[in-house]
Amino acid sequence: MVFNSYEFVLIFLPIFLLAYNVLRSIGRKKGNARVLVDLCIILGSLCFYALFGMRNLAIIFISICINVCTAIPMSFMRERGIGISLFGREILIHKLWLSIGVILNVVLLLFFKLWGVFLPIAISFYTFNQISYIVDLERGDIEKFDIMNYLAYILFFPKLLQGPLMGYGDFDKEVKAACEKSFDYEIFLRAMYLFSIGVFKKVIMADTIGRAVDANFQWLVGMGSIEAVLTAVFYSFQLYFDFSGYCDMAAAVSMMLGIELPINFDSPYKAVNIVDFWKRWHITLTRFFTKYVYIPLGGNRKGEVRTYINFMIIFLISGFWHGTGWTFIIWGAMHGVLYVITRWYGKHRENAKINDVSVGGAIVKGIKILLTFIYVTAAWVFFRAETIEDALILFGQIFKGGVRSFSNGFSAAFQIDELWYILKVTPLMKLSNAWELCAWIFFACSAVMIFFFPNAVRRCKEVKLGIGTTLLTVLLLVWSIVSFGGVSTFLYMNF
Repeated sequence: MVFNSYEFVLIFLPIFLLAYNVLRSIGRKKGNARVLVDLCIILGSLCFYALFGMRNLAIIFISICINVCTAIPMSFMRERGIGISLFGREILIHKLWLSIGVILNVVLLLFFKLWGVFLPIAISFYTFNQISYIVDLERGDIEKFDIMNYLAYILFFPKLLQGPLMGYGDFDKEVKAACEKSFDYEIFLRAMYLFSIGVFKKVIMADTIGRAVDANFQWLVGMGSIEAVLTAVFYSFQLYFDFSGYCDMAAAVSMMLGIELPINFDSPYKAVNIVDFWKRWHITLTRFFTKYVYIPLGGNRKGEVRTYINFMIIFLISGFWHGTGWTFIIWGAMHGVLYVITRWYGKHRENAKINDVSVGGAIVKGIKILLTFIYVTAAWVFFRAETIEDALILFGQIFKGGVRSFSNGFSAAFQIDELWYILKVTPLMKLSNAWELCAWIFFACSAVMIFFFPNAVRRCKEVKLGIGTTLLTVLLLVWSIVSFGGVSTFLYMNF
């Protein structure tokens, strides 16, 4: 069950919200709100995840058992400072136990990534959350292990499938605060406004664009130059709307529960360079790699060259995490190389004026944004292509494809009923390439939303509620729900 489905919107979410608010209210009166809220989150999230299949539920249960068996003994050992002698060195046994726990988590993840008969839904995200939990517990950032708090943190369904990778400390504070709150009608309306934006991005924008991209990746050699460029750009747009839409919906559902998730997607195609891009794209994953991989590797403490090597390691790991093929490694390497160059250049230049607000500064900033987007889009081609050869074919078509009409599969993907009704009553329908206009309409709307609209999470908190926002919420929700017939999973659920 995904957020963009009838089951979630019309059945699961209303029932869960009702149960959550009833239990929270009872808990506040009896003084055990945290217990009841945790219990509601755990049971609701298990029901949510179980609908992906029992084998998925079995794997997350195994993962939880591994980490419970790591956390409880480790806490006991840490409190008593038990040590052992190993290879002539005195080692605190709880640190050794932590290492075993982390290794088991990684082995479980790699087994299904490399050799498993199937890829469990969201295994990367709940594995990373498990690792962060036991590491923070060992470091003392988490005072004590509590099974209910732990399970609520790991299973919390709004962030279970694709993140954000929220630290336990932040989650714990949010849940504690939520236990003291009652249902807030205004916050609920703002959350519905945000949810409608997110589901529209996913169902109408990402899924429509995705059908066109999939059609063209089936016959790369038949594209003209313009169509090849649009295919690459539209895949960038698809990823943007797919992931952004999920983040908006996850944040909205959490808002309904009185819990605020960290912003995980902050208009990344507005980035002025690749460093800025990774401060905006999958923000919490970047933080996870920084805290639990980059810093343990030495971070920037071992000299400039070692720092850049550590950056490259992180990006290669990121590429490998997304997929085991060489296309993903190339994608990671492309980002890593430009990231290192940009960091080196930024460190050695003087008087950087990225935020220059003059006319000239705005033009320069616009050029930087465009160049960054082009580079990121080129890297996404390798990310999407089945093979390196396919990626090179697409690049080749950009330069030698010539002038051709759009393929039937590509243009047909954009011929949604809503546009058909509009075009039918206009003179545009008489044009021989009328249906190609649908693709250009999607291109223009996508570009405006991506490069000029504000961050939806921030917007929903600032917007003045009224007739306009209500009508927009209803329009986007109804339009999207009617289109649920072509429901699809989120792209990042495959990682």
